[in-house]
Amino acid sequence: MAKKLLLFLLIASCTSTNDVLPIEAESNTQTTTTEVFVEQSLTSQDILIEIFNAYQAFSDDPIKAVDTIWNYAHEDNKEATGPKERFATMLVSEPYDSIIDLKDYSYEIIFESEENIHYEVKVLTQNNNYFVITWVFQKTLCDEKPCWRTIGVSQPEYFDSGI
Repeated sequence: MAKKLLLFLLIASCTSTNDVLPIEAESNTQTTTTEVFVEQSLTSQDILIEIFNAYQAFSDDPIKAVDTIWNYAHEDNKEATGPKERFATMLVSEPYDSIIDLKDYSYEIIFESEENIHYEVKVLTQNNNYFVITWVFQKTLCDEKPCWRTIGVSQPEYFDSGI
């Protein structure tokens, strides 16, 4: 079970630094979607915040939350935990389900090098339990540009209090 969690969390935060944002244009009889490319250079912190905000609002729009987490997954992790439908099932299963719809979170860098950044993330859950997770990013290439992707995530561990 711990291996599944680690693989899930590894996949959870990897995507290209060039995000495609769909823009819908409504006409009288049909709706069309146009893809617009937005050039973004996201830091590991930007990605971590985006992922945990997706967890925080998971029930508001589960499809969007899964897409956000899946899009930041490393390709190797997508291969190991995919397809996306299987990945989504993992998110709502133990132990990952403990952080869905979290109330609050905080984080700090506990290790940093040129190629890796480790964050300790403290989570306050809906049922007022506290968990700590180690989230690890690795620098890689996305569309021939440097980007950060989730390389590892520890299983949520219970702790007494405080975020």
